[in-house]
Amino acid sequence: MGEEEEEPKYKLFVKGQEAPLEKGSQQYTGQGKAFYENGDTYDGTYVEGLRRGKGTYTWKKYGDTFEGQYEENKKHGFGKLTYRSNVGEEEDDGGDEPKAPRDGTYLGYFHAGLRGCAEDQSPEEAPSDGTFTYANGDIYVGQWCAGKKHGRGTYSYAKDGTKLVGEWEKGKITVGKWVFPNGTFYSGKFRYNKPYGQGVWVFGNGNQLTGEYMQKEQPGDDDGGAGDEEEGAPPKPDPKVWCHFKYGETVSVHGGAMLPPREEE
Repeated sequence: MGEEEEEPKYKLFVKGQEAPLEKGSQQYTGQGKAFYENGDTYDGTYVEGLRRGKGTYTWKKYGDTFEGQYEENKKHGFGKLTYRSNVGEEEDDGGDEPKAPRDGTYLGYFHAGLRGCAEDQSPEEAPSDGTFTYANGDIYVGQWCAGKKHGRGTYSYAKDGTKLVGEWEKGKITVGKWVFPNGTFYSGKFRYNKPYGQGVWVFGNGNQLTGEYMQKEQPGDDDGGAGDEEEGAPPKPDPKVWCHFKYGETVSVHGGAMLPPREEE
């Protein structure tokens, strides 16, 4: 959205005039509505010929819309991006068109057209929070960087009520918790959004089971869930893996005290 190197042709209309501006948005400051040849529209503020300030961009191809702040023709600041699956005639890419899977909404911060903060910024120091609600009901709430989940965040699965809570890096959780609705959770490291390496299971009654998760690749192109709707071309999917937990020490809780299991005499 505004990330293209070249803007498509358009006609810009301003309030009180029936004819479009002869030079389009060149050096224009004020409110206007642009109609692009590919069917896209932008209705909002221009400053010295560029989309700056509040505006709404609508893409004809699927019906996607962005409502929020612009800077230098790109989404920048707070806004809401809604993906839709309207079926229309095939067209060449143009305007600001998002190259992302259909359906879902993102509400949060953008930087230079991408979700979250800039790649060279820290999510802890720059505006980066956002909520993505997926078409299947899954929700991610947390920090973003350069269009991907990055920093602290929680991904909630609608299908079974489980959650991935922790630190994310370039769209994948790396360390944190896998939480179940009954209170049981696994704490440790992750790879491909699945447990990997040493960690501990903590059960509702307080008992704990330490161990290590092993991963083995298997044929397939499953991304392991918690995927990203990227602004650009889809990334290469993660390998499909089997996970095996090799358990170690068990710690039981009795009357509020944590005790190791009894050894038989």
